[in-house]
Amino acid sequence: MNKFKDSNLILRDKLALDRTVLANQRTLLSYVKTAIFLVSTAVGLFYLRNKETFTVLEFSLCVAAGVALLVGFIVYFRVRYRINNLYKIEDKT
Repeated sequence: MNKFKDSNLILRDKLALDRTVLANQRTLLSYVKTAIFLVSTAVGLFYLRNKETFTVLEFSLCVAAGVALLVGFIVYFRVRYRINNLYKIEDKT
């Protein structure tokens, strides 16, 4: 059960590739964590004021969270595509 198309890689290279894949996943999770933080800050500000409408600050925090999430997924899939093509990995997802 080899996930590599050609098995010319030695163990050190396979382990380096695994570390690279895990670093890419960790980066995506950092973007998600940032987006959650921004949304929770906006919701916290909304409830601290006890008002009925969002202000510009709260709305901009929610927009920034959406942008952070979008950028995170774009970066993740671009790097995953480059890793898969560079090492010729069979994508099983």
